[in-house]
Amino acid sequence: MTLALLTMIWVIPVMGAADTDREEKSIIGWIETVQIIPENVSLAAKIDTGADNSSLNATDIIEFMQGEKPWIRFSIPLAAGEAVTLEKPLGRYTRIKRKRGTSLKRAVVLLDLCIGTIFKKDVPVNLANRTGFKYPMLIGRSFLKGSAIVDSAFTLTQEPACSRPSSE
Repeated sequence: MTLALLTMIWVIPVMGAADTDREEKSIIGWIETVQIIPENVSLAAKIDTGADNSSLNATDIIEFMQGEKPWIRFSIPLAAGEAVTLEKPLGRYTRIKRKRGTSLKRAVVLLDLCIGTIFKKDVPVNLANRTGFKYPMLIGRSFLKGSAIVDSAFTLTQEPACSRPSSE
């Protein structure tokens, strides 16, 4: 009896804490619109809980020096053959392991991203040629952690509703 009572006293607060954590997170679908801020570029993104980091379809990737620091210039293909060109500091390079073939070396930049009301600053995003994929962006766990729960039954549940914080 005493053991059962002690177990209930310990389990109930833990369960309540888990419920509280869930209430603070947005529920998003497996496909959502992501906005790159402050450029206000909106793209369809696949939400991938199996990926550690996010990936963006980028073409014409060129590394250059700005002062003494390496930067990356890249284009983001949009609909109807249009593209947006961005320049960002090079964060680092990463190696992407593939099931078949050799690993790939990709540039990583930090982007400010918005899905619904979820705003994340300095999200590491690797630049890749994703032209063969249906969605130009993939959002990984590093963006989702602590902010979102993915419900695979839904798509396009959130319109970007973020703005860059005025303190920046």
